[in-house]
Amino acid sequence: MAAAIAIWQSGQGSIAPTRIDPAWSNAVSFVCLGFMSASMGLQGIMGKRINSQFATTVVLTSVWCELVADPKLLSLRKGIVSRDHKALAILGLFLGAFIGRAILAVIGSAGALGVATGIRLFLAFGWLFVPSKNPGVASRSGPV
Repeated sequence: MAAAIAIWQSGQGSIAPTRIDPAWSNAVSFVCLGFMSASMGLQGIMGKRINSQFATTVVLTSVWCELVADPKLLSLRKGIVSRDHKALAILGLFLGAFIGRAILAVIGSAGALGVATGIRLFLAFGWLFVPSKNPGVASRSGPV
């Protein structure tokens, strides 16, 4: 959300009008870039912490290499969760890129970042409904 507010306040257009002109032309637009970079970094770290294939699309190349190197890649008759999640993550990344570009063309950078903020808030709220691995067992902190 901070990135959306920063790009909105910068007065910067959605994208550079030509290849020669820079897309980030003032200090506030660079602040937006910093907030977006921090958000992507946190997403990558959290994806690794919860061991999820869906959050590791920050680095598409690593997910693609892991998918192609999977020894059960062509075992299409069986559902293999790790392989299927990697494939869904890659598909979701490309689908999201196309949809994001369409949103950017219609409502601009600030609006597109606002939509992304809404999606992330929806996902964060969804975590409240994920059951724990051991329901009814209180977690302990410290040495056992």
